Amino acid sequence: MTSRQQEIKALKAGERLPSHRVVQLRSMGMHSIRYEFVVRLLRSSLRLDTLSIYWEQGTEFMLKPDVESAPRRLVLGRRKHVSGEFEDLWLLCYPDDAEIRQLVEREIDRMVEQVSGQDAPIAD
Repeated sequence: MTSRQQEIKALKAGERLPSHRVVQLRSMGMHSIRYEFVVRLLRSSLRLDTLSIYWEQGTEFMLKPDVESAPRRLVLGRRKHVSGEFEDLWLLCYPDDAEIRQLVEREIDRMVEQVSGQDAPIAD
């Protein structure tokens, strides 16, 4: 078992990891999920401004030293927007845990479908 797999197992069991590692894993997960969302939007041939895709209160929660039970919101747009919620554990374990990867990708797909179904422009 790799150290990454051991970290995922520990996180899913509710065990604590060193604070610096939690911050690092969350940051990587946030980047990976946002990137995957952008790629899927581009594949769907939608016009968009990638600068309008952001994590709500992203800087604040990225630096939290402990795992939290609050979901995190990825947002597209400003006035008319689409958002998705991602559990903190999902951010910490994505994309290396198959179960969590499925949950994250299901939420990303839902967001892309919602964007595709909007009549109005998606980015301001």
